[in-house]
Amino acid sequence: MTTPIHQPLPIVQPLHQLLTIIVQTSPLPSHPSIALLEALFRSFDRVKGLKDCNIMILCDGCDSHEVKVLDGSKHNHGEDDDEVQQTHSKPVKQRKKGKNAHNYKHGTVTQETAHNYHLYLQQLREKVNNSVPPFNSTSNGSIELLELPHRHGSAVAISAAFTILSSNDSELGISATKYVMICQHDNFFVRDVVYLEGMLEYMEREENASWLQCVHFPSTATLNYVEKVRRRYHLDLDTYCHDVSDEQLKGSLIPLVFWYGRTHIGRTSYYNDKILKDIPLNVGDHLEELWGTRQLKELLKLGNVQCDESELGELFRQAHSKYGNYVFFEKGDEGMKEEVLYHLSGRKACASNVGSDITGRSEIAYRKQKALHSFQPQGASFTTARRAVGVVPGLTVQQQQENAKLQFTGQFRQRCFHCGLKGHSFKFCPEMVKEDKPEVEVLDLS
Repeated sequence: MTTPIHQPLPIVQPLHQLLTIIVQTSPLPSHPSIALLEALFRSFDRVKGLKDCNIMILCDGCDSHEVKVLDGSKHNHGEDDDEVQQTHSKPVKQRKKGKNAHNYKHGTVTQETAHNYHLYLQQLREKVNNSVPPFNSTSNGSIELLELPHRHGSAVAISAAFTILSSNDSELGISATKYVMICQHDNFFVRDVVYLEGMLEYMEREENASWLQCVHFPSTATLNYVEKVRRRYHLDLDTYCHDVSDEQLKGSLIPLVFWYGRTHIGRTSYYNDKILKDIPLNVGDHLEELWGTRQLKELLKLGNVQCDESELGELFRQAHSKYGNYVFFEKGDEGMKEEVLYHLSGRKACASNVGSDITGRSEIAYRKQKALHSFQPQGASFTTARRAVGVVPGLTVQQQQENAKLQFTGQFRQRCFHCGLKGHSFKFCPEMVKEDKPEVEVLDLS
């Protein structure tokens, strides 16, 4: 790793003048319940200073122009065809009929789902307007709703939010700041974060350096990241890591080889000048899908370059600076084993009776289970991440019967994260059948 950096801290602006939080939300099976977003905002209390910032809840549209239903038909809501066509930069594809047509990620929802989403927004609007906990800010912070009039999809919605924040005509009580934190409605903070202000101070100091544009909080995908990338892609990231030793920020910045859409802090200029500009955005696009593969392919090409180690290092730094994305691990977690973010798939969560958990057993009894991690991957394994499961009051997770026999259908083209062989996924790995499965850690999101 690089030599630790010791520099005096600059005087910076208050948090609410530096950082804006954008929380994305869209139709989910659990609506009209607001349990998922309540859990997210409760998790914000684990991040020191986060609620001192201005928070925009970015609500994607759903049915103001069109609802796609399972039988493939369309339901219009008063706008003419020209307006609908101008909304989409490319034609909207009709999904196949049948149960698989319901696709929340790609905007295919029933009229019932659309109705539930509007009920969800009504509840959310009322609670935010009345500062009902956990939708309450602290200090100089605020919480505002931005409800988009029609469906945009994640990437285009973010672009719309940036445009509105930068507009002097915006009716929101929030304006653009130098930094932005973009959060998904189903990515929760599960560890305390005390370095938010320290991270912004560090990024301020590195303002004129192109290498640092975006910092992620550790998630399951980035645990033990250096070793994971070494095993999977044969890239050694140790040389490119940055150790930081400031008064309010101590740890390591690890370069990412893939552009993740998880919760992160980014420079506003990075989004305006790069992420939202370099690739044309279409309705329904996701930034991770647009940028992730692009970054990975560019960095992996360096493996074919014939040059000495110093030249390769410079080529990597130049290529990575186009993306400037890192994950930060605090000092004390040198093994990179503690996730700060947990992803509970919102598309798999449904509303349930308050007090029940994801398995239907009593919440109290479930949380009393001892959850020890015993997963020891083989030498060829690409991941050392443990398994964890979040418990959110009021939600249950759609899942197959526990005793149902897993059947693999179709050909899996990638490598298994456990044994490293092609042809099957981690879930269907024959070695996992022979070995003890990793135990589950229960994360309390109440």
